Amino acid sequence: MSIDWNTALFFVPFIALVVSVVALILTIIMRQRVARIFRSASAPDIERLLKLHSKTLEDLIKFQAEANSYMKSLDTRIKKKIGSAPTLRFNPFQGEGVGGNQSFSTVLADEVGDGAVVTSMHTKERTNVFAKPLKSWKSEYELSEEEKIVIEKSRPPKQK
Repeated sequence: MSIDWNTALFFVPFIALVVSVVALILTIIMRQRVARIFRSASAPDIERLLKLHSKTLEDLIKFQAEANSYMKSLDTRIKKKIGSAPTLRFNPFQGEGVGGNQSFSTVLADEVGDGAVVTSMHTKERTNVFAKPLKSWKSEYELSEEEKIVIEKSRPPKQK
């Protein structure tokens, strides 16, 4: 199958005419839309309106920057707050037939593991309370098994 170039060249002006008419119609439609928008406004009104929109946009950008800064400060502050305080109750005299689960260990730490583990040892005669400081989920003092368990429960999932 061969192309008859004489016939193809014959239709080129008609195709160009159709494209021109479509472009003209679209131009007229867009002109009418713009005219409808600015029909009641004069040039100074349009200028004032554009300045107002520019000011509003500048205010919005400034507000967004302030909001982002505030959100970052909140994120920093939240990381230093105690997220949860899991508590483990236990019987330190298990196997001796004495006491119940009256003793406990609990962790009061922020997101990065700075805080303290508090343990209360309850006996018939007295109750002792111990607090061991934590730094990055570790303590310089020896930890009991219960304290280690409750510290592990306190850690955020990504740090385990």
